[in-house]
Amino acid sequence: MPSFADPFAGNVNRKMTKQELAQAIRLDLAGELEAIFLYDSHAEATDDPLAKKVLQDIRDEEKQHMGELLTLLIYLDPAEKELFDHGEGEVKEMMDELKKVGKKK
Repeated sequence: MPSFADPFAGNVNRKMTKQELAQAIRLDLAGELEAIFLYDSHAEATDDPLAKKVLQDIRDEEKQHMGELLTLLIYLDPAEKELFDHGEGEVKEMMDELKKVGKKK
């Protein structure tokens, strides 16, 4: 989480390389995941319909930010996409295996 007490804590005093920016984007993604978790937790912890609706809306906006940041990360580090695709393929194989097992029952 950022250090709000220091308004200059997030400033970088030079231009970052593509690799450094990609690493910074990974940290930004972690922040978005944390925000999603917090907003969702707070929404689940209230019975107030307006508060729940607002918190869920903000949570969903954070999920959109995840998509934007992931797209930017892939632009900055195209090799990352190959790894994401490989991981996606592994999960899809597992899903297919489970479907086959479910049909046999």
